[in-house]
Amino acid sequence: MKKIVSIGRGGVGKTVFIALLAKYFRDQKPILLIDADPDQNLAEMTGVDLGKNGTKTVSDILFDVKFDKIEEGLKSLALADKIDYLFNQKVLYEGKYFDFISIGTKWTEGCYCQPNNILKGIIAKIEKHYSYVLIDSPAGLEHLNRRITSSIDEIFAIIDPSWKAFESAKRVHKLVQEIGIKFKNFYAVANYRFPDERLESIEKETGLKFAGKLRYDEDIENYSLSGKSIFELIEDSPAFNSIKEIMKKVVLQGKVWVSPLD
Repeated sequence: MKKIVSIGRGGVGKTVFIALLAKYFRDQKPILLIDADPDQNLAEMTGVDLGKNGTKTVSDILFDVKFDKIEEGLKSLALADKIDYLFNQKVLYEGKYFDFISIGTKWTEGCYCQPNNILKGIIAKIEKHYSYVLIDSPAGLEHLNRRITSSIDEIFAIIDPSWKAFESAKRVHKLVQEIGIKFKNFYAVANYRFPDERLESIEKETGLKFAGKLRYDEDIENYSLSGKSIFELIEDSPAFNSIKEIMKKVVLQGKVWVSPLD
């Protein structure tokens, strides 16, 4: 099982990157997508309608458990059993190319610590059954301290051409080491706004291995506006081709996986 996480400032393309990776690895099933961003854009970008499928977010079921808004027959169960049952019945979306979990938005003040810790255990248990686990993380650093996962194969920092993006990538790199999250490789990926003539500065400025650049793709903008899935992108689209190039470079640098498209 390979676990891959995208990080970066808001709006740099973290969700697009994970959605394109899901398309790239689609024949390497089973795949698990985890949307850890409260904005919850990954579902729409990959063609998942959580409401239509009656699927809840992790935060939804934690809210329901905390405030006893669950079926009568579940109320007598131990907390861990309640969460385990609701997770499997309500949260885990099972699709054609991948399974999907959305962390969602926390709807109330107060600590979800105990049920959240139970949930981490459930995710750790089920992720072992997947070939790839792809995680779209929110902007900022505070989510890292929640330790949704403590071991990652590849971290990709998506950066735009700004000083803040460089600093953000460096802070995350330092933080994951300080809080004990294990990882094999930490890469920087330039988004489409990054000038080609400045790409060589990325490794020097961030101290990270440079994996490549996401190319501009008009279809992705159109798909976002119309609600179409990235899985409908043509194989030769600029964005998808850039993902293929990035993955080939990662194979050469890290020798972690064999590219399914080679």
